[in-house]
Formats: sequence, structure tokens, C-alpha cells
Amino acid sequence: MAKRKYTGWDRDAAGKRAGTERLIQLIIEWSDGAVWNNGSWGVRSKRGKSSPSVHGTGRAWDNSWRAGRYPGSGKYEDAVRIMDFLVEHADVLCIEAVFDYYPAPHGRGWKCDRNAWTVYRRKAFSGAPGGDWFHVEISNDHADDAAYYERVWAEITGGKPQPQAESKAESKAEPKNRPYPGKSLRKGSQGDDVKWVQAIVGTTVDGDFGNYTDRAVRRFQSRNRDARPVDGIVGKITWAALQKHA
Repeated sequence: MAKRKYTGWDRDAAGKRAGTERLIQLIIEWSDGAVWNNGSWGVRSKRGKSSPSVHGTGRAWDNSWRAGRYPGSGKYEDAVRIMDFLVEHADVLCIEAVFDYYPAPHGRGWKCDRNAWTVYRRKAFSGAPGGDWFHVEISNDHADDAAYYERVWAEITGGKPQPQAESKAESKAEPKNRPYPGKSLRKGSQGDDVKWVQAIVGTTVDGDFGNYTDRAVRRFQSRNRDARPVDGIVGKITWAALQKHA
């Protein structure tokens, strides 16, 4: 994969562009709803800055994996698989940038002019770390050509199942009414009960209750009144709320 020139903001578009919007729809359909469109065209400044946002060009959008009241899977690993797929086929899809708001310390980004991921060690954009969405930018080459994206998408997917199907099947295999372990789970907790919680709140399922799991539990508690207080601790109240979402 050769390095390519990065465009960034060049000019604001008059509205949504057909190629961009069709690619967004294809990604969502292929992901089986693991992610959803959290915003594409819109003329505005970058969050927290005076410079114009690439969203205004009609070549950028945000895909969120947020669940709960929203249609995403709630699983960061699903978003990672989709981002990896986009980067793998960046040349044919004319992908110029992918920015991931979730990882610490300040998110990470892939750009076509360096053809590599960079983990940011200082603030690069608002919403990181912990943001449950990723940002994608394409070039002008086919931003107005929906037919192009329909054709190349069919070629690169080849009718293959979307990559998060296995993770969804695994999550369904977990018992819905898993019994409360008898003590609360919090930072430092480990084991299968932690894995069960992680699968529901949408973070890496590794059985280790660390900072990412704490943030994910707090997000779950903030969005579900029957899971409060928002303290990052999975006690009997939060456990009962999690069972409803298992």
C-alpha cells in the first residue's frame, strides 16, 4: 500500500455527497448494525478549534458503536475490526484518514500520507480517550460516485460474512441470568464474571477490570437509571440492570 497525499479540509460542500453517503450505508449494512452513522456532512469548525472541520467537505463521517438507546453493538472490538478492514482496503476505498477516539492516552489515528497508525501521546482531538466512535475521511476521487462504491465494495467483500459475527455469537452464548457473584466487581477484579460484564458494557473482554472497563461501566450506569449510582462499581443494582441487556 503506497503512501498518498492527505487532503484534509479543502472546501465546504453544498450538501451530502452521494459516494460518501453510499459508503457509510454499505459499512453499516456489512457490519450488521454493529456501528451506525453518528454524523456526516455539516459545515462547522472542529470541536474546540476555529479551523474548519473536514465534515464540511462532505468527505467525512463518524461511525459509533454506542449501544443502549442507540443501535450499535456496544463492543469496541467490533469497531476495531471495521477500522482494520477499512485500512486494509484504503487504496480502493480512497480512505485518507481513520481516527479512533477510544484508546488511552489520547486516541489514535491512521493517515494515508504515513500509511500507519499513530497512538497520540498528547491531545489531538476532543472526545478522546473513551469516545465510542471513530472518524473516517475519503478523498475527492469518488466522493460523488455512489456506483463506484457499490462496485468496489462488492469486489472486496466478495459476499463474505461481516467480521464481528463470531463475537456476536459468542456474546449470545453467555447465560442471560448469570447469578450475582456475591460481591461487587470493581477495578482490580478478575475472572469470568468480569468477562460477562465487559461483553455487555462494550469493552475488551479479557477478564481484567481495569480503567477501560471502569469507564464502560460508568457509561452504562449513566445511560440506565436502574443501574445507578454512576460509580464504576458493579454491585447488586448494576448487576440486575446488566442482566436486562445480556
